[in-house]
Amino acid sequence: MRKLNRPQQPACLKDNFEKWTDDFVSARQRNPKHQFSWRKQDCYQVIRKRLSEMTQAHCAFCDGRIGTESRETVEHFRPKSRFPSLAYQWENLFPCCDRCQSQKREEFEEGLLKPDDPEFAFTRYFVANYKTGEIKPSPHADQQAQYRAKITIRIYGLDLPERNKARKREWEQFYRDPKPFLDDYNYRFFLADLFE
Repeated sequence: MRKLNRPQQPACLKDNFEKWTDDFVSARQRNPKHQFSWRKQDCYQVIRKRLSEMTQAHCAFCDGRIGTESRETVEHFRPKSRFPSLAYQWENLFPCCDRCQSQKREEFEEGLLKPDDPEFAFTRYFVANYKTGEIKPSPHADQQAQYRAKITIRIYGLDLPERNKARKREWEQFYRDPKPFLDDYNYRFFLADLFE
């Protein structure tokens, strides 16, 4: 997970947010099984583009590239099924890979780390093992920060064996590259210390 700076929300979302939210919340009250949908596809495309630009086409959570090997999806940080009033809120939307989204599903716990939080920094919560590709809660972090790191790793599946192997391979490739450009790589949070 890499620190993100959230851009301004698209005008189409800003102009329609309140109405779309009211409509969705009302529909959910009438029928709890009412399915969410983006009200205007052209606005949805603008939202996806703006979110993708925020991460340079990487998943906001695992930082893998999206749009080539993984479908680009829009993740509702606080699930729309549990927090319908946040379904169209700009600060609740993130670009996400299929793997992270299918791992998280509708799960949410208070304390889940949010990469656009002004206080977020990878090294505050996590440590990386370049030999194995693993990321773990930082032993130097306080108990609350370690807890937040643990639930983030678990909910997004950041410690799955195949992800550890992928980070290790990415590090090996990055290490051999004579002129690496960080945004060309997956797992930039994992490589950033080596880049500086």
